[in-house]
Amino acid sequence: METEKMISSRKAVRQYNGQITDEQLHKILLAGNAGPVGMGEYDNYRLTVIQKPEVLNKMSGIYDAPTVIVVSAKNPDTMEDISAGAIVHNMELAAEDQGLGANYNMASVGSIPSDVLPDGFKAVFALTVGQTSEKFVPREISMDRIKTNIVK
Repeated sequence: METEKMISSRKAVRQYNGQITDEQLHKILLAGNAGPVGMGEYDNYRLTVIQKPEVLNKMSGIYDAPTVIVVSAKNPDTMEDISAGAIVHNMELAAEDQGLGANYNMASVGSIPSDVLPDGFKAVFALTVGQTSEKFVPREISMDRIKTNIVK
């Protein structure tokens, strides 16, 4: 999918009808690893893929997603929050490029069981992912949706 078409087709998907494949997951994780992080400190981040039903059942706000990918960081602050958002955005676009449903998810972060994340890391952002029957079609985006100031 070309970039502009993908961006204008992007939407939050909250209904899933199946698990993603290992190949699809690999492409999503590769996109996450391509994400920018502040000061290039990649060691301060971890990606945790949760597909185990017993763990997913303990989590809230995940819309019965079969996969949740958590971005966690050591001692997260503003820089880590922003970097986690960029990582998740890359993964979300990679999921939708494969026709998968995905949704940015911060509501579930507080319900992630503590023993799921690596020691010393705190969940910052999550992405719900799964197969979907939703169709991704470009939509008209208004240029004044977000008010813009141009300084020349």
